[in-house]
Amino acid sequence: MKPPRMLILVLTTRCNLSCRYCYMAASSAGTDMSTDVLEKALNMILPGQPCHVQLTGGEPTLVPELIEKTAWLLRTRHTESSLAIQTNATLLTPDLLALFKKCRIQVGVSLDGPPDIQQILRGKADRTYRGLQLLENFEVPFRVTTVVSQINVVHLPKLALLLSGFRQARGLGLDLLVGKGRAASINGPSPAHPEALSQAVAAMFNALAFINKQREHPLQLREMEMLLRKGGAGRVASFCHACLGECVAIHPDGRIFPCGQTLGDEKFAAGDVWNPDPAKLHVLSGRLLTNADCRDCEIGGACPGECPSRLHYNTPDCASLVCTLYKTLWNCLRGREQSRLCSGKTCCPSDNDLSQPCPTILQEQYENS
Repeated sequence: MKPPRMLILVLTTRCNLSCRYCYMAASSAGTDMSTDVLEKALNMILPGQPCHVQLTGGEPTLVPELIEKTAWLLRTRHTESSLAIQTNATLLTPDLLALFKKCRIQVGVSLDGPPDIQQILRGKADRTYRGLQLLENFEVPFRVTTVVSQINVVHLPKLALLLSGFRQARGLGLDLLVGKGRAASINGPSPAHPEALSQAVAAMFNALAFINKQREHPLQLREMEMLLRKGGAGRVASFCHACLGECVAIHPDGRIFPCGQTLGDEKFAAGDVWNPDPAKLHVLSGRLLTNADCRDCEIGGACPGECPSRLHYNTPDCASLVCTLYKTLWNCLRGREQSRLCSGKTCCPSDNDLSQPCPTILQEQYENS
């Protein structure tokens, strides 16, 4: 079996929230990972090879002893590996934050908007924002992941402004809704409308540009980083480690899946930690973002592509939303470039040729925006 470059450990399927679009339909009932499964999973990492380990759930802070056990095993066996946790932040404690700092655990918080929107979509918003303040007080850097639906899309600029008040906030990523679990139910939120998404992302871009002029640590927008990393390098065949068969997601009962979003879907099951089926880990490799507009798209080779599991679970109309997202950011970059025409720089296109943004400004955007 090919050693993973990305290992997702679902420490528990239990959760103290009941988010309206949870892909796992998690609840207070569920299964916790045993130490036997945990050790078997970590043994998949090749000694000496870097691997990123992601702790998730359910809500992983419901099992703090497994977080500590994972951190200890990595520190003693796989020092080259990095460790991160995705949490709703409602159960954070000083002891957990001390562990995060001691073991250099990267922190991601699931946050979908200002308190009133967070309350509608996830619940216990007051406890989530209390958790953010604890991260701030204990000087633990964190990034935010936002699930974008029609309910919260208009509030994205406000979310950026809200995060600007936290010195420890380092950035945010936009996860477009996946039609799985509660999100696929009749009561689940609907995907964002393309026009609303475009307007909100453009406003968020401008808000971040304003915010970052005044911050020591800029708030990075993950999707902008992805665009800039791909810019000029040509389209690559993979969007993520799962596309290369280098991602392994472990269910608490030991079953293996090619990524976190396919977890629990038997169509994607790849054996278990005792008897893995490596061939099944490559099933997402053929799912690429392609449509009739790709050939003449203004983004061209800078397009990061799309999450293969989103392509699987979503309808074609929903799949095109990521095109709206990238094109909006690309046009924001071009518009800002045009307003800052870099006079005298030999790398720049002529004033009438903005088909490809200037490499110098692209780099400045990546470092300073």
